[in-house]
Amino acid sequence: MKKIHPVTLLFLGAVPALAASADVRAALGMSLAVLAVLLCSTLVLGLLRKLIPGEIKLPAAVLTVAGFASMAQLLLGAFLPTAASMLGLYLAALAVDLMIFSAAENALDEGLGAAIGRAAVTAVCFAVFVLVLAALREILGAASFAGHEIAALKPYRIPLLLQPAGGLILYSILLAVVNRIFHAGEVKGELTRAAVGLAPENKEA
Repeated sequence: MKKIHPVTLLFLGAVPALAASADVRAALGMSLAVLAVLLCSTLVLGLLRKLIPGEIKLPAAVLTVAGFASMAQLLLGAFLPTAASMLGLYLAALAVDLMIFSAAENALDEGLGAAIGRAAVTAVCFAVFVLVLAALREILGAASFAGHEIAALKPYRIPLLLQPAGGLILYSILLAVVNRIFHAGEVKGELTRAAVGLAPENKEA
């Protein structure tokens, strides 16, 4: 698999990013969960990749990712209950997130070291993006940070940013900024096209 472009990565991780971006505490919890699931599933699949036949690689990746996503959900509920309650079923949705599966596929196709390195970069990119998005939504939308009120900003808050539509607008703006910084021409969106079965050479069809 080719290197994931940051814009494509953030597009594939849109669901957990938006779900966790209304509060910095939820964003931190989701970032930790993504980091744990990515690294643990990559480590296990990377160690076992030579023992897994090609025809069952996908089921193996699905079961491994789902298992670690369930473990992350339980651990967050035990140690970060506030964040877990904010995220709700979106924690369980990590088990079917394309961003996680792309890392699992890398672990089955590449060496262990390269796969873990890429999984760590993926998790860090996701965490930075979702924490910035959550901070902007909470500060500008609720005049608070991590649940602590910012009295000076209360008269100027924008409640729309706490709604799904406002979150999507801000997400799109940040995605455009990342796209500007990490412009990569035709490489952009390649993984997304592959995920829906559209070959790069058929992009214009």
